[in-house]
Amino acid sequence: MHRSNEISGGDGYYADIEPFEIVLTIDIESAERDELVDVKIRDHDSTKQVVGGVDDLIGLTHLHEPAILHALRLRYDSDVIYTSTGPILIAINPFKSMPLYTDEVMEQYRLQGELGFVDRLPPHAYLTADDAYRAMMRGIEMNLAGGAARREIAKRRRATEVKGSSDDDETPMNQSILVSGESGAGKTVTTKIVLNYFAMLSKIADQRAGIEINPDDDQVRVEQQVLDSNPILEAFGNARTIRNDNSSRFGKYIDIRFTPAGKLTGASIDTYLLEKVRLIHQTEGERNFHVFYQFLESASEDERDEYFLGDMQLEDFALVNQSGTYDRRDMVSDVDMHTEMMDAMVSRLNNFKLFVYL
Repeated sequence: MHRSNEISGGDGYYADIEPFEIVLTIDIESAERDELVDVKIRDHDSTKQVVGGVDDLIGLTHLHEPAILHALRLRYDSDVIYTSTGPILIAINPFKSMPLYTDEVMEQYRLQGELGFVDRLPPHAYLTADDAYRAMMRGIEMNLAGGAARREIAKRRRATEVKGSSDDDETPMNQSILVSGESGAGKTVTTKIVLNYFAMLSKIADQRAGIEINPDDDQVRVEQQVLDSNPILEAFGNARTIRNDNSSRFGKYIDIRFTPAGKLTGASIDTYLLEKVRLIHQTEGERNFHVFYQFLESASEDERDEYFLGDMQLEDFALVNQSGTYDRRDMVSDVDMHTEMMDAMVSRLNNFKLFVYL
């Protein structure tokens, strides 16, 4: 440990202090001997090296702002973007693609939730989603059980020390996940990550119930319909701002429903506080809602004839040319996003095409 004097010099109160440096070497094994009972080495595990010292900020020796920011900075510099602070998950946007959301990673967190590993995996959006799902399933199990059986279940849960279990005989079925943060923090992406995890858990519940999933079946599964809502909402409600190329200009509340077996049966989405003024005015460096750029960039000749667009481009429409900004900095193609949106708006149910008009 190095400690140096950085307050000497200048004309201030400490101007006469000579620069100094102290080098302090700590031998962990010696410090943990019985005769050194007053020496406390906190969170030391020689078999496990954790970036930033802890996965959960509550474990910091000094829980104050400098220590928290320092731990988060060390983890972020090492591409560790998730950190816990009790039941809260802190996510710092890496602004780059990271191999954190593969099927293999998702399976690891699912297995941990089912088997209850002693050594929990590092903090992750999957872990938060899984904890909420397991708590919901425990609540359903307790609710369906009788009085004596309910107390026995609660006793068994406490004995196995399942995270999220309660000492009470009642466990709430309804669970909530609040995703908040400033513009560009990653709220939209995090919501999609959580929904993907729930969709995976629902498919597992189907498999255990003996329901075969035919990939060639034209019927769109409920899980996929829930996921398909994202490109539609983003097209009509997201826009490029100064700080974020895919900023949600509205709030949303998603209510997801599950059966007692853990299968996802549907979802409802309430939207509110849409930034309607963006329709008629955009400041420099920002865009209108994505859907206008997506359609004009990808419209076919037939569509241009049908809607009397001719050879007109984005620059020809006052609705989108006020700011002089037409592209996205995040390398996302408006044409690709329009195709994804249209695919989501057309669902095949019972061999009929169901069109969703907004």
